Amino acid sequence: MEVILHGLTKRFGRETIVQDLDLVIPSGSRTVILGPNGSGKSTLLQLIAGATSPTAGTIEYRYNGRSIEQDQV
Repeated sequence: MEVILHGLTKRFGRETIVQDLDLVIPSGSRTVILGPNGSGKSTLLQLIAGATSPTAGTIEYRYNGRSIEQDQV
């Protein structure tokens, strides 16, 4: 499954955790997310998993080139 992030932003109050992120995670790839404590790694994974909603931007999931709804992921 391919995951595509378009302009992804997540804010908690006045603090921006993820800002305007564009990222494509290709199907079958291995991706590493690195950063110090408090840099937004867990928040990014929660966004991708659908556990929390982005403040702005979109997350698209594709399987064999076809879009999938988040509730089917």
